[in-house]
Amino acid sequence: MKEPIKFIHSADLHLDSPFQGFFDLPEEMLAQVRDSTFQAFERLIQHAINHEVDFVLIVGDLFDQDGRSLKAQVRLRKGFEKLNEYGIDVFLSHGNHDHLGGSFYSIEFPDNVHIFNEETVTSFPFFKNGEKCAEIYGFSYEKRAVIEPKAGEFIPSSENVFHIGMLHGSLATNTDHDLYAPFRIEDLYTRGLDYWALGHIHKRQQLSEDPPIFYSGNIQGRHRNEGGEKGCNLVELSETGHSLQFLQTGVIRFETRSLDIDDCETLIELEKKLYDWKEKLRNESVPTLLHLTLKGDLPSEEQHAPDLKDELRQIWNEQEEGQENWIWIHKLNVMKDEEMERNQLAQGSHFVGELLRTIEEIEDVEEDLRELTQHHALRKYVQGFSEEEKEEIAKHAEDLLLNELVKEGD
Repeated sequence: MKEPIKFIHSADLHLDSPFQGFFDLPEEMLAQVRDSTFQAFERLIQHAINHEVDFVLIVGDLFDQDGRSLKAQVRLRKGFEKLNEYGIDVFLSHGNHDHLGGSFYSIEFPDNVHIFNEETVTSFPFFKNGEKCAEIYGFSYEKRAVIEPKAGEFIPSSENVFHIGMLHGSLATNTDHDLYAPFRIEDLYTRGLDYWALGHIHKRQQLSEDPPIFYSGNIQGRHRNEGGEKGCNLVELSETGHSLQFLQTGVIRFETRSLDIDDCETLIELEKKLYDWKEKLRNESVPTLLHLTLKGDLPSEEQHAPDLKDELRQIWNEQEEGQENWIWIHKLNVMKDEEMERNQLAQGSHFVGELLRTIEEIEDVEEDLRELTQHHALRKYVQGFSEEEKEEIAKHAEDLLLNELVKEGD
């Protein structure tokens, strides 16, 4: 009879992520954001201790860069040493971000840490109370990309133990992410493993109930496309089945929300509505970087004043300094009826319609920004732009053009 086992499935720690683009955050908040991946990792360690797990799985991308900073490695080792004090093993693999071919100063980890050091699938046994009760299979990326399928290399032994696979990769049908170590769910079904611990996709999701195939997601969101709760899976396997519980680790949350302000006739009413709304969010969340869209017209005669939105954001953010569960409005948009107006304008045969259709055809503004990023005097200050920043630049440019056209029409 197989003895039950309990473990944590985690992935994509991305320790020491740079968190660029938060220049207007107060220094204390910015320090929290930049330390958030480390704080999330410490929560992961504490979860493992509190739940008295047998071992922890970390399925790739422990570090954000293949150059693994010494700071990140030391913080990682400290966490592993703490687990070692409680007799908790760690099984880890490296992914596309922290592949084995990177250039870094390597440090030693304690004996409870077992690292998959090959791109070929190998395995480690796990013993509990002197008896072997699990075999854990995995591989690490030796280079930035592993484009060939790996599922076929997971070949379990005939031993009557739990067989667990660690795979950092993506569904072959996934079009939203880089396609690394592609697999089909059918490929995993045929392997005969008891649990598949997946990494690489940062959104927590279940691909199968039997056998259990899960992405745990990353442990800390890093931008608005990684919103909501972040954490790891607490898994229990027994001969009668499995159970799974989500454990939150994220210490900063990214949220994209909207607030209907059509019923606000004055700025004071808007202020009161936003305050009540933020307090409700504050009570149910951790410190939050918010992308907020106000749906309706701003209650002001100066609705078209280009600085009003930024002034409101600045005033509202100043109120957050000193709050423990602060809510910082990183981006503020106002979607009045202009969104519908814009769509109607884009259908027109006039100049504005032609302009908007031309803007929609632009797939990437990288070429337009090259004059900035390659300028001999500016390039040391402008290191390039994220996809989110390029999207924001394009939207801002469109708003400026439309505002100028409105002025000309007046």
